Amino acid sequence: MKNHVITQKCIDLLKEMVAIPSVNPANRSSYDEKIYGEKKLADFIYRFFENHKHEFIIERHNVLPGRDNILLFTGKDTDKETILFETHMDTVDVANMKCEAFNPLLQEGKLYGRGACDAKGQIVSMITGLDMALDATNGELPINVCLALVVDEEHLHRGVDNLVKSGIKASCAIVGEPTNLLVGSASKGSIRFKIITKGIAAHTSTPDDGENAIYLMSKIIRIIEEKIEPEVGKNKHYLCGQSSISVSLIKGGEQVNIVPDRCEIHVDRRLIPGESWEDAYKFIKDTIINGLSEEENSRVIYEKPYLIDPYFETDKDSDVVDRLSKVLRRYNLPSEPVGLSFGCDASKITPLGIPTVVFGPGSIKQAHSKDEYITVGDLVKAAYIYRDLMMNI
Repeated sequence: MKNHVITQKCIDLLKEMVAIPSVNPANRSSYDEKIYGEKKLADFIYRFFENHKHEFIIERHNVLPGRDNILLFTGKDTDKETILFETHMDTVDVANMKCEAFNPLLQEGKLYGRGACDAKGQIVSMITGLDMALDATNGELPINVCLALVVDEEHLHRGVDNLVKSGIKASCAIVGEPTNLLVGSASKGSIRFKIITKGIAAHTSTPDDGENAIYLMSKIIRIIEEKIEPEVGKNKHYLCGQSSISVSLIKGGEQVNIVPDRCEIHVDRRLIPGESWEDAYKFIKDTIINGLSEEENSRVIYEKPYLIDPYFETDKDSDVVDRLSKVLRRYNLPSEPVGLSFGCDASKITPLGIPTVVFGPGSIKQAHSKDEYITVGDLVKAAYIYRDLMMNI
C-alpha cells in the first residue's frame, strides 16, 4: 500500500476519533455521556473491528458503569508468542482550549483536537500498523497481537487495573504514549494526597477570637518549599532526572469576613525509579511535624494518598528494548532508551513480569495542552514501526 494512502487513512481515522468526545469524568457523580466517558469511542472501535476484512477475537471488559475496556486479539495460538500493545481511550477535559476540541483541524501537517496526541493518535498508529501487518502476511502474523484499549488512564488507572486482573499474558508490552518516537524504558511515579489544617472560626473584626487555618497552612507550605523540596531534588536517576514535589491545589475559607476554620492543599510528589512511596510520604509528614509546635500539630490532618502511581523501569538490555531499537534504527530514528517525566499504564503492567516500554508519536508537551495536536508525519512513521513489530521483522 502506497505511503500517501496510509497517510490519508491515518488522517481520516484520527479525525473520526477526535470528533467523538471521550473526556474522563474524573470525580463527577453524574455527567453528560455525549461528552464524558469512553462509551461512544469504545462503540466506534468495536464496530470498526466487527466490520473489518480480517477476523479478530474482540472482548469488552466492563470496568465502570458504561465504561468498557476493548481487547482485540489476532489469535490465541499457544505456539506463538503474544505481544501486548496497550493505550487508552479517555482524554483530559477541554476547558480553555484554543482550538475546537471535537472539530479536528488539519493545518500545515498537524492535526488539532482533544486527544489527537494523547492518546487517540496512539490508537490510530497501532490500528493502522496492525492493518498493514495483516495485509502483508495475508492475515497470518508470526505472533499473537493483543491490542488493549483501556479506560480511565487520565484519572485513577482503573482500566489498566482491570486489564491486569483479567490475567493478561504476554512476552512483552508496548504502551502507547507520546514519546516523540523515542524508546521510554523508565518513568517517574507519583503519589498525591491532601493535608488539612483546622482552625476556629470567628468574625474578622475580632480575629483573636479564632484560629486561622490558612495561616497554619502557610507555615506548612513554607516548610515544603524551604526544607522538603531541596532534599527531594537531591534524588536523581540516570534516565528520569530528579524527584520533585509540588503543592498544586489549595482551598480555604468560606466568606471574606470569617476567620477560616479549615484549609486544605493537594501535594504531588514525583518518584524516580528506586524510591518507595511509603518512605517519600513519611519524610514529608515527619519534616512538617518537626517544623511545627505541638499545638499546631494537633490541628493538622494528613490524609492517605488518593493516588499511588508507581514508577516503572525496564532493563535497557531487555529483549523488548532491543526489538524496538532495531526497528527505529531501520528508519534512522534515535534508538537509545530514555526516561520519561510522566507516569502511565506501564507501571501497572511490569509487575506482571511483562517487560514493557513506552513508545508513540507526538510530544508530551502537546498532550493536555490548549492547542493539542500531533504531526501527521510522526503518526504515519509510528504506524510503520508498529507494523514491523507486529510482523516481528
